[in-house]
Amino acid sequence: MVLVCASALVGVGALAVIPVVATAGQSAELGASCRIAGGASPWWATGNMVIRNSGNAYAKDWKLEFDLSEGQATIHDPWAFTLRQAGRHVTVTPIGDRAGVPAKGERKVDVGINPSGKGIPRTSGCKVDGRDDPGVPEDTTPPSDPVEKGSHVIDHRTVHVMWRASEDSGSGVDKYEVFQDGKLAKTVGNGMTMTNVENLKPATTHRFKVRAVDVAGNRSGFSREVSLTTHPAPGDDTQKPTMPKKLAGEAIGPNQVSLRWLAATDDVAVTGYRIYRNGAKAQEAGSTATSAVLGGLSPNTVYRFKVTALDGSGKESDPTDEITVTTTADGGGGGNGAPGDFAASTFAKQDGPVTQHYLNLAWAVPKGQGQITTYQVHLDGKLAQTFMWGTGDPIMPIPSARASREVLVGANPGRTYKVKLRAQLGNGSWGAFSPEKSVTTGR
Repeated sequence: MVLVCASALVGVGALAVIPVVATAGQSAELGASCRIAGGASPWWATGNMVIRNSGNAYAKDWKLEFDLSEGQATIHDPWAFTLRQAGRHVTVTPIGDRAGVPAKGERKVDVGINPSGKGIPRTSGCKVDGRDDPGVPEDTTPPSDPVEKGSHVIDHRTVHVMWRASEDSGSGVDKYEVFQDGKLAKTVGNGMTMTNVENLKPATTHRFKVRAVDVAGNRSGFSREVSLTTHPAPGDDTQKPTMPKKLAGEAIGPNQVSLRWLAATDDVAVTGYRIYRNGAKAQEAGSTATSAVLGGLSPNTVYRFKVTALDGSGKESDPTDEITVTTTADGGGGGNGAPGDFAASTFAKQDGPVTQHYLNLAWAVPKGQGQITTYQVHLDGKLAQTFMWGTGDPIMPIPSARASREVLVGANPGRTYKVKLRAQLGNGSWGAFSPEKSVTTGR
């Protein structure tokens, strides 16, 4: 029998087709695609890996391999998969019969990637069951156009150019080219979506636009061109900004405070706002900001806040009247940030010849703890799975009231599990666990 390999570009990676002999007249033809989901950043990314079976036999065992350009990988579902990483090389295998690939079906594998600020990660060398990708077609498709995103003037010599990242389904975005008045002004790496253009003349208007370049050298169209006028030289700005007005604030949990105010004015331009906490500088906001959220605070604590306006010559306005805000004592919702109203049930799905059992979990989002995007599920006292919202492709909306997810527990009929979960709170710490539930899979 001859084994045939073929490939096609899928996302940031390749598809390799490998026939695997099962029994006479039956075979499992496995292919793997590896790509980085949209919304990736130099600090966090999600890898969407898919193993497809175009054959007529169930594939119980398989090994997915790929390389990361940077970052440390973690599996989203450690109950069903085992992930090992050696340097940049990542290997994923199923645990028992929990993650086989049905005939004419597929198995999705989601991987979290922490690049530690080194750049947006890319995948390469995607393969399944040891068969190398035999090569990919030449990439001739350009990246999507960058989108202008709030570029603004900093002072009399500098502007800040910002854009929304491009996407590229082929070789991946490599860099961005920033143009000033129709000429290339500077180039920045793929992990950047903003940059300063410096050494400009005071009181001068310039036009800026950005385009993306992928690894294969394809160039996108330009972002919308924006005109920015630098501030006059400091000696030409004779007045300080007016005072911001009507400062108000409220606690949004035990560790965060939200402030809002009415905008200030200046004879040239307001370039930003400075926020003081208990008399010391705590944070700055942009020229168009009229609100801010301050974090890292202590629970049940009174804080004093005031705000000033800044201009391009460095002048600072008089401060607003000082206000006080008291952070909350705890998260309210379940005690110390625990998910409330926790419920667990079971259901089954047919996965080829195997009946797979799942847990269906639902809970109330903890209140007063800031925005919560991440939960951990523990089965029988051990970490089984991590749920994340606000990532992936498409991006999963972050729940604010109730949340629900499914957990694969495998082909284990009549088995009882003890399940509980906890949330990662707005200050980065883990909240208390929900009440533990016992649930038994069907027979």
